Amino acid sequence: HTGTIRLIGFSFNTEQTYVLEFGASYLRVIKDGGHVLEAGKTISGATSANPVVVTATAHGYSNGDEVYITGVVGMTQINGKRFTVANITTNTFELTDQVSGANVNGSAYTAYGSAGAAYRVYTLATPYAAGDLAELKFTQSADVMTLCHPSHAPRELTRTDHDAWTLTTITFAPSIAVPASVAVA
Repeated sequence: HTGTIRLIGFSFNTEQTYVLEFGASYLRVIKDGGHVLEAGKTISGATSANPVVVTATAHGYSNGDEVYITGVVGMTQINGKRFTVANITTNTFELTDQVSGANVNGSAYTAYGSAGAAYRVYTLATPYAAGDLAELKFTQSADVMTLCHPSHAPRELTRTDHDAWTLTTITFAPSIAVPASVAVA
């Protein structure tokens, strides 16, 4: 992603520390010097063409997602790199360059042999526009960070694993119903 970002530290204990990258309508989690990745999707093919088209059955990606590719045998030119996903189908997606947005031209790449995996960068949708980030206030208790902004309802960000975070609007209404009838004896 490009544009305005805000980095906020999140520390549960000395071994479970993160940096939260807030951007325009998204949150990414950084741990141990890199973005947290989702579980990998097995790659079963990649074309030596312009653009490179990767086959990964039922990948579940969306256009604009960022993926890290590793473990490909043959077409090693795509290993150890991040790409933006484009022109998805149920089982395929094209690779585009993260910086230029241009198609990745694999015409001169070695032919795909076997193996490999694509790992999507874990990203959580947020309601905060780039212009909101400077006014975002927060406090943390254990695995819950409370976020406040003058233009948005307060929210709680909860961590349950490195790649499992939820952002929910805080409800201030009582959790039990008002008594239907009261009798005094």
